[in-house]
Amino acid sequence: MKKNILLIITLITMLACKNKPETQETHTGYIITGTVKGVNNGTIKLNEEGVQDRSKIKTINSTEIVNGTFKFKGNVEHPDMVSVIVNDKYNGRFIIENSNITLDIDVTDRNERNTYFKPIVKGSKSHDLYTEMEEKSIAALNNPKFKKIDTLRALFDKAKQSKNQKDMDIALAAQKELMPLIEEQAKERVKVKYNFVKQNPSSPVAVHVLGYQYSEGRMNDAQLKEYYNLFTGDARKTNFFKSYITKVYKDNFENIGVGNTAPDFTLKNLENTNITLSKVNAKYKLVDFWASWCVPCRASFPHLKELRKKYQKDGFEIIGIGTADVEEKWKKAIEEDQTPWLHVFDVAPVVKGRASYGPVAKAYGVPHLPTTLLLDANNTIVLRNPTKEELDTKLKDVFKH
Repeated sequence: MKKNILLIITLITMLACKNKPETQETHTGYIITGTVKGVNNGTIKLNEEGVQDRSKIKTINSTEIVNGTFKFKGNVEHPDMVSVIVNDKYNGRFIIENSNITLDIDVTDRNERNTYFKPIVKGSKSHDLYTEMEEKSIAALNNPKFKKIDTLRALFDKAKQSKNQKDMDIALAAQKELMPLIEEQAKERVKVKYNFVKQNPSSPVAVHVLGYQYSEGRMNDAQLKEYYNLFTGDARKTNFFKSYITKVYKDNFENIGVGNTAPDFTLKNLENTNITLSKVNAKYKLVDFWASWCVPCRASFPHLKELRKKYQKDGFEIIGIGTADVEEKWKKAIEEDQTPWLHVFDVAPVVKGRASYGPVAKAYGVPHLPTTLLLDANNTIVLRNPTKEELDTKLKDVFKH
C-alpha cells in the first residue's frame, strides 16, 4: 500500500514538473533572440541609427548567426532606434529597449539593389508604439477623398520616361490643380504626429514619430523652435535628436541661418572649370541644391527659368549645385531640362549607384532636396528655403519690378 502511495506521489510530482511553463531568461538589460531566413550562418550587428555622419556610426552589439538563429544580450540607457545589419549587406531597423525581444528577419527576396528588410518585432513596447503611430499617420493617405492624388505619380512617371516637356507640363498642371488637396492630406497626416509629440515630449519614441517632418521645408521657423524646445529627458538623448534635429535647429538659427554669411566654395562646372561662389558677380544669387532623381527639384526649374529671364539683367543669377547624385546622370538632366544658369557638381562617393551629400551640401546643412538660399552680393543669407511666393515677393521688392 505504501509503495502504491509513493508511486502516485512520484507520478504527480513528475507531471507537475513536466507541465510547469518555461520561464524566459531574466536580465536587467535586453535579450534579443531571432531567426534569419535566407542566411544560415554569418554575422548580425546592431548599429546606431539616426547618426547623420555615416562615418561616425557605432556598432553597439554584434553576434553570430548559427543555423539561421542568433542571440544578443546587452543594455541600453534608453529606448532608441537601431539598425540591424546582416552580413554587412542587408539592413532593417527597430526600436530597442531593455526587455526580452524577438526578431524574425527574412532576406530571401533581397538583393544588392534592394537590401532593406522589415523585421517582425515582438517584445519591444517602444517599437509597438512607434508602429502604431506610423500606421495612424499613414491612414490619412488612404482616405477616399484623397484618391485623386494617386493619379499624379503616373503622370510624373510618364513624363520621366517620355522625356517630353508636354508630358511634364501636363503633370505640373495636374499637381497645381490638386495642390489644395495635397496640402490638406499632408496636414491631416502630420497632425497625428504633432499631437503625439506634444503629449509625450520626453519619450524617445516621439522623436522618431516626428522624424524628418522636423525640417525647414516642412515647418516654419516658429514650429522649428517650438518642437526643438518641446523635447525633454530621454528624448533629447536619442541619436536622431542629437545628430539631426539639433543640427537642423542650429543651421537655421545659429550657423547658416538668415543673416549669416554663406560658406564660400569652389566646385567644377560642366566644362571642368572652377567656379567660386564669392567670385560670381551678382547682386543676388540663388544657390539651389538639387539632384537628377529629385522630382520636386526639376519641377521647380520652369519657374526658375522665368525668374532668371526677368531679373538677370538686374543682377540676379542662379548657381545650381548637383549633390547626392551620379555625375553622368546630373549632366544628362541638365541637358534634358535646358537650364541656362551656372551648374557645379558637389562630388561625393558613389556606393552601389547611390551617392550621399557632398562636402558643400554638408557645410550648408542641407536637410533635403531641393534646398535653396537667396544670397546678396556679400554672400549674406537673405532667404533660406523660401516658398515660391516668398522668393517672388523678395525679388520683386529688391529689383522694383
